[in-house]
Amino acid sequence: MEDFPTRVADFLESLTTRIREMTVDRVARVIKLVTLGLLAFTLVGIAFIFLAVGLFRILEELVFKVCDCSQAMEISYGAVAGLLVVVGALFWSRRTRTKTEDEA
Repeated sequence: MEDFPTRVADFLESLTTRIREMTVDRVARVIKLVTLGLLAFTLVGIAFIFLAVGLFRILEELVFKVCDCSQAMEISYGAVAGLLVVVGALFWSRRTRTKTEDEA
C-alpha cells in the first residue's frame, strides 16, 4: 500500500500523455502541414507572377527590336492572347461530349 500514491500518479501521467498524443500532437502536426502548404502555395504563386511578367518583358523587347514601333507591348499581349485562343480552340475540339437523353 505504500507505493499506491506513486502508482496512481504514474497512471495519471501516462493517461494524460496518451490523451495528449492522440489529440494535441495530431492537431499540431496538421496545423504545421497546413501552414507549410499555404506558404509553399504563396511562394509558387509569386514565382509564377514574376515569371509571367519577365516573359512578357522579354517578348516585348523582342517585338520592339523586330518592328521598332511604339506598340510593342500591345503586340506582345496580342500574340500571347492569340496563342491562348489557339490552345483553347484545340482543347475545345478534343473535348468528349456526353449524350443527352434525346440523343441516346
